[in-house]
Amino acid sequence: MTAPHRSEKQGREGVRGVYAREEDRVAAGSMGLLLLLITLGMLFGALVLVVLAVRLNDAAWPKDLPSLPWQTWISTVAIVGVSVALMKAVASMRRGSDAGVRTGLGIAGVLVIIFTCMQVWAWLSWYDAMPQWAAATQSHRIGVMGFWVFTAVHITHVLGGMVPLGMVGWYAVCRSWTVSRQGLLHHTAIYWHFLDAVWVMLLLTMLLVL
Repeated sequence: MTAPHRSEKQGREGVRGVYAREEDRVAAGSMGLLLLLITLGMLFGALVLVVLAVRLNDAAWPKDLPSLPWQTWISTVAIVGVSVALMKAVASMRRGSDAGVRTGLGIAGVLVIIFTCMQVWAWLSWYDAMPQWAAATQSHRIGVMGFWVFTAVHITHVLGGMVPLGMVGWYAVCRSWTVSRQGLLHHTAIYWHFLDAVWVMLLLTMLLVL
C-alpha cells in the first residue's frame, strides 16, 4: 500500500517541479518574455502603421487638432524614470544590496502611479479641448481617436506590468531572494524598458501625425 502512495506523491512533485534547476526556470522565462515582446512589438508596430497609412492617404486630415496635453510630457519623464529605477534595482541585486533593490522598486512603483494618473488626466484634457469632436468629419474623428487609441493600448500593458512589479516588490520586502525571483526582477526590468521604448515611439508618432 505504501508504494502507490509514494508514486502518487512523486507524481505531484513532478507536476510542480517541471524544471530540474532554478536556472532552467529563468531560461524558460526569458524565452517566454522574448516571445511576448515580439508579439507586442508587432501589435504596436501595426497600430502605428495603420494610423500612418490613414494619415498619408487622407487629404482631408484635420490641421486644427490641439497640441498634446502637457500631462503627456510628465508621463514621459515618469516612465523613463521607471526604467532608470529598475536599472538601479537590478544593479543593486547584483551587488547583493537588498536596500538598493527595495529603494529602486519603491521609486519605480511611485513613478508608475504618476504615469498612470497623468495619462488619465491627459485623456480628460484631450477630450475637453475638442467639445465638438463628435459632430466633426470622419477624418477629424479618426484624428481625435488616435490619441486615445495609442495611449489606451499602451496603458493597458502598463497596468499588466504592475503585476510582476508588485510581485518582485513583495519578494524584496517580505521574502528571501532565490535564483528564479532574481530572474523575475530582471525580466520585469526588461519588460518596462520595452514599454518605455514603445511609449517614446508612440509619442513621436503622435507628434508627427496628430
